[in-house]
Amino acid sequence: MTELHTSRLVLRPARLDDAPRFALGVGEFAVARWLTPMPWPFTLAMATDWLRQTAEPGSDKSLFIVDLPGKGLIGCMAHNREFGFWIARPHWGRGYAMEAATAFLDWHFAQPGNGAIHSSAQGDNTASLSMKARLGFQQMGRERRYSHALQYNVEHVLTRLTRADWLERENRECA
Repeated sequence: MTELHTSRLVLRPARLDDAPRFALGVGEFAVARWLTPMPWPFTLAMATDWLRQTAEPGSDKSLFIVDLPGKGLIGCMAHNREFGFWIARPHWGRGYAMEAATAFLDWHFAQPGNGAIHSSAQGDNTASLSMKARLGFQQMGRERRYSHALQYNVEHVLTRLTRADWLERENRECA
């Protein structure tokens, strides 16, 4: 079982007993509005089905629960064609997303053969886009995607992070 540890967090595989907290986190509109492919409202049954389909994190598909010891699930980091994440609203502004994303990307690029990782965010999601820029993601273009929570098409900024850019960022921080 793959677990990633940071100074404050544990990134671990999903379990079915995560469903209630998963549903509460994604079910809040302030979170769901940024998760373009996720349906809203998001129910406990949807969370159970979603978590039932997850597998042990691997190089091609990965889902890690962001666990704050003593509190439990506070978010999720995932990669399936694109890297995406969410943090429950009560935990915004504390650096948890950056901390978890850094651990996730360290793990991703440590896997043999893993090259660039793609991501995207709604064009007006300044928090996500700013964090991705700090992580080293480069903008590659824009496209429109249908937001299930908003019920209309939104502009998405497409980004990419290469292994070389990630390692260069790591080297700069160590210097």
